[in-house]
Amino acid sequence: MDKHAYLIMAHNEFHMLKKLLTELDDERNDIFLHIDKKTKYVDEAQISGWLKHSGITFVPRKKIYWGTYSITDCEIKMLKEAVRGHYSYYHLISGVDFPLKRQEAIHGFFEKADGEYVAGHRNGTDGDDFIYKIKYYFPFLRFLGKDTFEGPGKKLEFMRKFVGFQYKFMLYQEKHGIDRLKKLEGMEFYKGHQWFSITHNLAEYIIQNERKLQKIYHLTNGSDEIAIPTLAMNSVFHDRVKDSELREIDWLRGSPYEYTLDDLEELKNSKAFFARKISYNREPLLVNKIIEHIHDTNNTSEEDPLISVIVPCYNVEAYLKECVDSLLAQTYRNIEIILVDDGATDNTGGIARDYAGRNSNVLYIHRANGGLSAARNTGIDNSKGQYLAFVDSDDYVEPDYIEKLYKSIRENGSDIAVCGYKKEEMETDSVTFDESSVISPYAAMRILSDIFPKENVLLVIAWNKLYKRELFENTRFPEGKIHEDEHTAHRVLGQADSISVITDCLYHYRIREGSITAGRKAQNLKHLDLLDAYKDRIEYSESMMYGELMTYMLYSFFESMKELMVLYTDETIKENKLYSYFQKRAKEIYFRYFTELDSFQKKDYFKLILFPKKYRLSVIRLRDEKNNGQ
Repeated sequence: MDKHAYLIMAHNEFHMLKKLLTELDDERNDIFLHIDKKTKYVDEAQISGWLKHSGITFVPRKKIYWGTYSITDCEIKMLKEAVRGHYSYYHLISGVDFPLKRQEAIHGFFEKADGEYVAGHRNGTDGDDFIYKIKYYFPFLRFLGKDTFEGPGKKLEFMRKFVGFQYKFMLYQEKHGIDRLKKLEGMEFYKGHQWFSITHNLAEYIIQNERKLQKIYHLTNGSDEIAIPTLAMNSVFHDRVKDSELREIDWLRGSPYEYTLDDLEELKNSKAFFARKISYNREPLLVNKIIEHIHDTNNTSEEDPLISVIVPCYNVEAYLKECVDSLLAQTYRNIEIILVDDGATDNTGGIARDYAGRNSNVLYIHRANGGLSAARNTGIDNSKGQYLAFVDSDDYVEPDYIEKLYKSIRENGSDIAVCGYKKEEMETDSVTFDESSVISPYAAMRILSDIFPKENVLLVIAWNKLYKRELFENTRFPEGKIHEDEHTAHRVLGQADSISVITDCLYHYRIREGSITAGRKAQNLKHLDLLDAYKDRIEYSESMMYGELMTYMLYSFFESMKELMVLYTDETIKENKLYSYFQKRAKEIYFRYFTELDSFQKKDYFKLILFPKKYRLSVIRLRDEKNNGQ
């Protein structure tokens, strides 16, 4: 059996990497994975668990810088690890590439192939004059990359000057006759796309020429696109090189262009084996549609699965009928309604029992009072549906609430569907998304990292959603805490493959007197549970390898602390020594994640730690100034 080695250079986008590895997972493939050392929170054990059939080797990590020899050096190190297995073909791809064909088609092609798939063109072809990139020295490239550093601020201004200095340094070299190519007369240079599919013999040849490549390309610009094509074309492999790397890469619309859902048909009809680049964080539906196309499957065959609607009930005799009637009127018929009587002391239980007695799809459960989380968990444990929904017993829903949410899941292959809601009674307003779309768990976590926008609320609350049951297999609402949704949202959204959001306002949220954030209830110390929720969100982001979100998650923790400092009165703070409490919690997070804070956060939050009372007063003053300004 011919085996292939996939050499993957990854940076972040771990959900995309998971999708890629899952698609490559085949007993005929082994994976050699390099993850940029600049990337934090890498869990090799978790990544290994994504594979069931392929072997995986983690190549020792090094820091990779755009355009520098570090990329070529990394490629050679990956080849060194892989050639020990003497594979039939070695495919270099990135962590944001994705196959466009099944493994049967890819292996079938290479069983008959006899060549090296390394794209490259001579200097000057189609106006591409790249020879300057290796003719002169570029010692500052690792600091500058290809960023133009647009924007305000002294740091960006300095970096723009640095870019200008690099250009002037190149002109200085030109003026003084510096030419690194003088010692390489007779060598013709070729430039391609970096990525290749090559045989074992060429892989060994590249390794044998490691020192030569380093000598030629150290401190050059873009050696990753030049070194391998040039080496192959100036060798005995010349006649074997096919001017194709079997990859769909668009340099006309970008550098390279990042494919979107609008390009789905183009990718489905492509003859290439791989496409780059694709971001699952931004285009989850595109990736899932490609998978569906590759394997000739679709997600629309499932017909009317059972959906469980869980309704925790406690002292809502005035509202429960409207709630249950709205569920019985659903246009989607295959539902079970689970009414969990959480030890109500009014006639709530009697009303719920009556509905269960008269309707075969209504289940009544009585339990001792344990709170909203306990009641929801009891409903989950007693449900039979393939999908779950939660409706609070003093709210009600539109007749097509379940139908539209399920339709969105079915059409998009998502694990969760989310709709907007309408506020009723004391407040009347609609809260919904600006547009319907499919978002990745990463995008959802990014929304959760900012506690103020409406999208945050829409994703945090439990009751405007339809969930695939598997998401609650190892997750429950925390009992004994308030703000239970904040504790649970990130764990459920983070597990999802993708999330559909729709603009329809299908849920009616009743805001009654005695809200938990009003009057005496606002002084309830249980609100401090919020800090536990946001701390758990930080740690969960760490475990999900969402390192680039950490600064935002830390922001949400400290902003929620500011909100709590303002919520509590002077009397409550003094009586419960909350200044010391806030100080302790702030220090715990501040010093543990100090390197993740930006410069403003480091200064601002340190003031909170040193002078919590003074800091609280400044927050109140700023809030009042903002309100007066409005």
